[in-house]
Amino acid sequence: MSKKGGKEKEKGPVDTTGYYKELAALRPSDDFDPSIEDYEKAIKVCNKILNLDSQDATAFHCKVVAMIQAGKFADCLKQIEASKHGLELQFEMAYCHYRLNDIVKSLSILEAVPNPGIKHQELKAQVLYRLEQYESCYTVYRDIIKGTDDKYDTERKTNLSAVTANMGDRSKIVVDCTDTFEQRYNAGCNYAAVGDLKKAESVLKKAEDVARAFLAEDDAGDDEIDEETGIIRVQLGYVLQKQGRDKEAQTIYNQVLKNKPNDIGLVAVASNNLLTLNGDQNIFDSKKRLKAATVEGLDQKLTSQQRGMISRNSALLAMFTAQVDLCKQLVAQLDNCPDSSLIIAGALAKAGKCDLAVDELLAVGGDPVTLLTAGHILLGAGDVKKTVDILLSLPPDWKYRVGLLSTLVSLHLALDDRAGAASLLKSAVEWNKSAGKLSEKGMAVVWRKTAEFHLKSGEAKVAADSLEELQKLEPSLTTLAQLVTAYAKFDLVKALQVSKLLPPFSSEDVDVDGLESGSWAMGAKLFKKTPKPGAEKTPKPGDGDNLLVAKKKNKKKKKRLPKNYNPNVDPDPERWLPRKERTGLKYMPGYRKPRKDKRKAEKFTGAQGTTPGQTEIFDYSAKIEKSKEAAAKQLSPEPKQEPTPGPRAQSGRPQNKPKKKSNKKRF
Repeated sequence: MSKKGGKEKEKGPVDTTGYYKELAALRPSDDFDPSIEDYEKAIKVCNKILNLDSQDATAFHCKVVAMIQAGKFADCLKQIEASKHGLELQFEMAYCHYRLNDIVKSLSILEAVPNPGIKHQELKAQVLYRLEQYESCYTVYRDIIKGTDDKYDTERKTNLSAVTANMGDRSKIVVDCTDTFEQRYNAGCNYAAVGDLKKAESVLKKAEDVARAFLAEDDAGDDEIDEETGIIRVQLGYVLQKQGRDKEAQTIYNQVLKNKPNDIGLVAVASNNLLTLNGDQNIFDSKKRLKAATVEGLDQKLTSQQRGMISRNSALLAMFTAQVDLCKQLVAQLDNCPDSSLIIAGALAKAGKCDLAVDELLAVGGDPVTLLTAGHILLGAGDVKKTVDILLSLPPDWKYRVGLLSTLVSLHLALDDRAGAASLLKSAVEWNKSAGKLSEKGMAVVWRKTAEFHLKSGEAKVAADSLEELQKLEPSLTTLAQLVTAYAKFDLVKALQVSKLLPPFSSEDVDVDGLESGSWAMGAKLFKKTPKPGAEKTPKPGDGDNLLVAKKKNKKKKKRLPKNYNPNVDPDPERWLPRKERTGLKYMPGYRKPRKDKRKAEKFTGAQGTTPGQTEIFDYSAKIEKSKEAAAKQLSPEPKQEPTPGPRAQSGRPQNKPKKKSNKKRF
């Protein structure tokens, strides 16, 4: 028991050896990878050491590293800021700010380091990549790779190829590093960035095959393989979509999304690409895809360019669905969108507000694309007059192009304004002359169409000027013949002079017989062909060696005659008449099958002037019938009388049974 007022005993040196041994046991090695629980234990051990000796800088540094590995970045920053150990912990502070997505603060700390080491340079490269400063990032990685030679060289080259893929510079792309499937994937992205889509497709397919083989060797399951190769397949779908193979790309996107990947960035990119494939069709599916592409947390997963494209597609979907207010709201959120006015005007036009759409476009300025869009909207609304006025306000280098010029001429003719079309063509010709664009491709079409229009309009002199320019540009006999036609209407002397330049007409080389023997409208012309002098004669049968070449005669077809044909009997004169019009049979009304006409033939009463008693004398028809019956009896033998059938062979109905009266009315 101590006495009151006595002096306290001074503390001696603290022994922390046991704690450091415990801390060393938790240190990572080649065959040991600590978990978060191990780092939590390390923090507790460091706290025990610091409780015994608060000035132990080594224990404090170990505690900072353990807190970073355990993911306690905010607490780590507080510990560093409150420490008085005098340690250089700029790297740890910069890394904590980097993991807390405070990229600008992290970069400022790294740039303030006087003598940065390799770890500072590598962290700076990562920060520059996140800030999308790809040129500076490329320079840092290139310097690191030149100055180091260790086991991390493959990872640095992989990161460098990811940087060049975002740069899109053909002179700097990295495509020769293909040791791992990650490097092959980045090489495919590099080829896609510079527009070499065929090469990108083959490299990405190879990267997927290598990735599947590598993961299968590590005993990875099918779900894990699909998860790891999903990013490669989505990039392959993008390459196929850029080549116009939309069906194949759509199949790949749907397969990746069907596997439900955990990477929200991958889901967002695949959903956005499917959204672009839908266009203005399948709106319900597009809304579902857009919802998946705009979830929270994509700021760290996607680049600013990717996020901007998704936002722009959201505005386009609102335009397709004619949601004007929502479209304006989404367009206002876009950063430096050059076609914002076009999107809003499209939404107004979809909603049927064409005048407001045109006003929105014209308020921006007189850009040619804007004016063309305004003209397109007005033409779709049926306002041809305003369309012509807007298109005429285009600058000459746009207005006098072949396509626009022909459109304007057609619109003038639709308004029945031939004078306006003629003046437009004249001004086009004069402007092309003054601008020195006579030799440009497409001007020959302008000259020819202008000449044809003026010839039809009766302005032969203007047509001749156009044909002269066309002859200078593309000399041809067709143009020369048209020029003669034009001159003949106002200057016969000049027409005669130009006509002398045409080749003389000669009928020596024309095969007149061949022309006459050609196909005619009413069939081939039949005549005896006159052989040409000196030509070979057609071989005839029996001419020695030409006997085998002689044409074989076709046999005549045997005529087919009806079965009961009798050449001695004249054919029925009524054989070409329909049965209902013949005298022998009559169709009875109300019956399907024809019935015989049971009406008695008209009795012959003789010619006019004969008495009734003399009728039988002059009626020879009865005598002819009697003579025919007598001749038939002489030729045919008498028929034998058949025996009367027995009672079993007789009909079931008794013969003497009286018939039932029919209910049918008789007329």
